[in-house]
Amino acid sequence: MKLSWILLASAIGLGACTSSTQDEIASTVPPAEPAGPIQQVQWRALVAAGDDSIAVFDNAVDQMTEILRSRGVRRIDRFTSDPMLAQKDRMIATTDSMAVALASKPPAAGQGCFVFLTSHGSRNGLLLRDDLDHDRGLDPSAFGRMLDQGCGNAPTVAIVSGCYSGIFIGRVTEAPNRIILTAARDDRTSFGCSAEERFTYFDDCLFQAWPNARTWAGLYRATDACVRAKENALGAVYSEPQAYFGSGVSNLGMP
Repeated sequence: MKLSWILLASAIGLGACTSSTQDEIASTVPPAEPAGPIQQVQWRALVAAGDDSIAVFDNAVDQMTEILRSRGVRRIDRFTSDPMLAQKDRMIATTDSMAVALASKPPAAGQGCFVFLTSHGSRNGLLLRDDLDHDRGLDPSAFGRMLDQGCGNAPTVAIVSGCYSGIFIGRVTEAPNRIILTAARDDRTSFGCSAEERFTYFDDCLFQAWPNARTWAGLYRATDACVRAKENALGAVYSEPQAYFGSGVSNLGMP
């Protein structure tokens, strides 16, 4: 596992954070503006950066925190992988520390659960650089258990940003009450992981799309179009951000 992260870091130096077809995804994503009423809930959130080798991941956590706070989200558990940033309200990101935080205050009736993770990715999972107890990584099974125990049956949105992050959509993570968005499909890299960027391409597009989106489906569609434009300009193989919408949350509104 350690060797795989070293090889991945070499690829990232070239700009990559290095399955379903896009037509198949489009057919399962609800319309940006649903026919029925939008389901509104109060949110509790967890946002985490899994690596500190470049600033883009902690930058994204800061930006997501600012967005959520401006939308009235009060409970936000923040995580970093940079010891210099770690403090009481910004803990070191590990599988166990995030699971404990999420489960310590599960969503009450009328509340939703939001999780945003951003880091380098591999075909095995998402890099958590300081998680020595789990080979420095979060895999889909552990993530599924985290959502089961911390979010339960509440409306839940999980956004996983990293190369190959499509692996986080599948049997161990899907549920009728969940929406899962990822930066790439399970066999594709994503882009923008460099010291010259403020955010990764996917995260930047996500933040640009957020102010004008009313639903998660609308957010996904706008983010996907933005990522495609950025990667076309780069001449890169399209990362194909992925989306899963559970049957019970197709009209779920955003904070």
